[in-house]
Amino acid sequence: MKKETKLYNVLFPFWMMMLFPVTWCVVIPANFVIDSLVLIAGMFILKIAEKKQFFKKHILKIYLFGMLSDIAGAGLMLIMMLGFELGHFGDELYMTVPALLLSAALIFVLNYKVSFKDCEKPIRLRMALMFTVATAPYTFLIPSSWLYG
Repeated sequence: MKKETKLYNVLFPFWMMMLFPVTWCVVIPANFVIDSLVLIAGMFILKIAEKKQFFKKHILKIYLFGMLSDIAGAGLMLIMMLGFELGHFGDELYMTVPALLLSAALIFVLNYKVSFKDCEKPIRLRMALMFTVATAPYTFLIPSSWLYG
């Protein structure tokens, strides 16, 4: 018998967006809004002057690196499932936690090294940490079996 691999396992929102492209209309603006709110909160917490200029200068990089990091984490889950035949539902913590950690690490490194490279070191570190904690793809931890039965 041929073993069947089901891709519905890896997880919403990445696969949901591939299966139902209309979800991009929700996910893209929602991620931008969340990144914007975290950036605005960070500017107020760190008492950054010239908030409008700071926002305009950094938001696009932050947003794109966040999406790229989420895709990398989802890609890791896909590789683990297809390449190593690990996991049955994509609900297993040994798949979702490494993917979450990879995405979070990429969010931190890319924001620290690129997005905020022109900022003073304490601001770079705090902003990168804020984005890591606040925008990591915690949805990876939602069991896909809840969505697909």
